[in-house]
Amino acid sequence: MTIATVTTDINIGPFRIPSNAQNMIMNNYAERNKLPVEIVIPEPIMSNQLATTKWLHTEFKFSKIILCSIHQLPKNLNKANEIINTFKDVEFHFAIEGIKGTGNKFIHECINESRVFENAQKIDSQEYDWVKLHKLLQSNA
Repeated sequence: MTIATVTTDINIGPFRIPSNAQNMIMNNYAERNKLPVEIVIPEPIMSNQLATTKWLHTEFKFSKIILCSIHQLPKNLNKANEIINTFKDVEFHFAIEGIKGTGNKFIHECINESRVFENAQKIDSQEYDWVKLHKLLQSNA
């Protein structure tokens, strides 16, 4: 039973999380859930294809993989299907969302949820203060 954490590019969906912060988030999640991490996998910058993780899985046969977020999964359908086929028996954990699961259906649901955020309106935090954000919320209600 090998448990791994995977760090990816700093740009994770709507988040900007440096790799050292990703490690802190995943290690905290692992500790709270009593998951002894054995391998830390750094994926290449600007990659969400989990190629290094797939390659290492052939040797280590991961039982659980911890990622910071569902936004680290591949968006490309072919790459997503590769992940699903390669890791069909591996339990995925997503620390920020606080969810875990295994199998085709679970990974597809995570990818679909991630896609919802791609089309969401981004708010420039430099342009808004709390009062303006509250007014924006009220106008959209």
